[in-house]
Amino acid sequence: MTETRKVGNVDVFLDANGFVQAVQLRGRALYLTSDVATLKRQFRGESLAETPKVSELYGHVSTDAIIKANPDCYYYDDRLGTLVLRSLGNGGMVEAGDIRKGGFGMLLAGDGWGEGSSREVAALALLYAGIGIVFAPSIAPIHRQNLINNGMFPVTDWALAQKLAAGERVEIESIRGAFDDLTKRIISYGGLFRYMEARARGVEIDQPIETPSRSMTITEKILARHMKTLHGAVKPGDAGFIQVDVGFSHDYTTAPSAAMVRAALGREPRVRKPASIHAFPDHLTLAHSLPGISPEALAGIQDLRQSQKRFAEETGIQFHSTQFGGSTGICHTVVREEIAAPGQVILGTDSHTCSAGALNCLAYGIGNTEIACIWEHNEVAGRVPQTVRIRLTGKLAPSCTAKDVILNLAHQGKVTSMFTGKVMEFVGPGLSEFSLEEQAVLSNMAVECNALTAIMEPTEAMIEYLIQKRGLSRDQVKTSLVYPDPDSPVDQTIDLNLADVQTLVATPGHPGNGVPLQEVRGKAVDMAYAGSCTAGDITSIGMYAKVLKGRKVRIPTFIQYGSERVREEAKRLGIHSSLLAAGVQMIEEPGCGACINAGPGGPQKGQVAISATNRNMPGRMGEGDAYLANPYVVAASAIKGVICGPEDI
Repeated sequence: MTETRKVGNVDVFLDANGFVQAVQLRGRALYLTSDVATLKRQFRGESLAETPKVSELYGHVSTDAIIKANPDCYYYDDRLGTLVLRSLGNGGMVEAGDIRKGGFGMLLAGDGWGEGSSREVAALALLYAGIGIVFAPSIAPIHRQNLINNGMFPVTDWALAQKLAAGERVEIESIRGAFDDLTKRIISYGGLFRYMEARARGVEIDQPIETPSRSMTITEKILARHMKTLHGAVKPGDAGFIQVDVGFSHDYTTAPSAAMVRAALGREPRVRKPASIHAFPDHLTLAHSLPGISPEALAGIQDLRQSQKRFAEETGIQFHSTQFGGSTGICHTVVREEIAAPGQVILGTDSHTCSAGALNCLAYGIGNTEIACIWEHNEVAGRVPQTVRIRLTGKLAPSCTAKDVILNLAHQGKVTSMFTGKVMEFVGPGLSEFSLEEQAVLSNMAVECNALTAIMEPTEAMIEYLIQKRGLSRDQVKTSLVYPDPDSPVDQTIDLNLADVQTLVATPGHPGNGVPLQEVRGKAVDMAYAGSCTAGDITSIGMYAKVLKGRKVRIPTFIQYGSERVREEAKRLGIHSSLLAAGVQMIEEPGCGACINAGPGGPQKGQVAISATNRNMPGRMGEGDAYLANPYVVAASAIKGVICGPEDI
């Protein structure tokens, strides 16, 4: 007799060995349309007379919209199921409990589903609401992996989705056929933990990659050194286990990851190499000062932070906390300052882990189940990605920064999906024009292009950074550098002359909404915010000061440091006092703050902000709207109270 297992409101049929054989929708199919009336009819239990077209489905739904940052992300239990998608369209389209009460088992959405943060609670929230199958023409790679790791079924084929939505029993091969062999095995086991346990028992045996010697990209060379191979080479699509040099989690994710281990394996989590594992209390360190924060949210924050500290003490991992329990810096900034090195593999439970790619290492975001695997095994399942090579030439205009370059690429990525799931490899003489911190802006915001990550070809700026910040010798640095083979094949090459880049501003809703500054010049803004892992470094702080020195801000303006080191350097250079004199509210404790609506400076309902952060999806920084721009534009706009550039003051 065939055994069945429930994944939300989906029946999963198992064969005699316990492997997934077929799936069948038992609940209803929810077509997530952009038309509110059509959504509401489905929530009332009505059947749609006509199936919506793919083009009518809501596209580019970020994980911030699937489960909002504040306060919903403070939970990691069944409550998530009632909160899913209540931030969609800045709220009002889906009310709390609509999806769970509707008995839905499958959700169908538009392109770009699950973009943005790597938060695995977005997948769990769907599962707890009853959703076991998710269709979208394209699904962000981190979120897709989170769905698979939790035993859910991502689908990108419309014809197959229609069969599932109609309640047909579908063989698992139809769903998993597009994936590599390793991912297929994880799907067959019904999730990553089940697979890893089988592997630990010796049931699953790793097979070495058989790719013959070939010319390789930077990423491929790094993975060839960190995966089991026969000939020291890999190619895109090869799958296996990746040895991880550094793993980290933050205060949103440490405690939930540990809880998932306890639930899945019935024991406390184990950490194999505590010296290589880091935890950061950076995301929620300032949430107590958020206007209007509720006692319920504060209780959730306290639980997350206390549980993280306890886990660090019990396991001996590296805990980056001040003696008072605060943050020594945003995880990505501290990783760049103190930890990352060329040629490493660095994985963290945050989509902006890719920021470390500025140091010529492979770094990308993962989910909670994957960091738990790194704790226990110092490795994680992975696949060799495709690479898009971006060759930079020329020089930027004086008013442009790396932010404008990446907003340009994010726009291309949103329109074409050309970077989805791939590595953006930056090379060429134009790259040498950027400081290391500006290179980190390019790598940090690769995920806003829906790329897996970005990685930089070595430059003198990077070498000097490692010598000066880490005390390494030039020889030590040079022996670790990884260069692409000149003839290494890539998925696509983009030649970008920096002289052609113009100042861009991303309009609310998505970092890919970049428009020329001229189109929004004069738009009134209520506040300005600067900081975060993409704009809280000393180079960015210097840019704000360059514009603000000797002037006064007209609107509330907040600047937050990326780390204690940045703060102390700004004070030593006199930048801090200059910004205070301009009327800026300096947030001295480093952390994520308003970037994730967990600190002062974010736009509340009815407000508009100009921000140097990396994301402006609905609900990301608050209930208001956020325009993204480079540090010069943010500082100039703070002076005038309208969006403008430094040339306007």
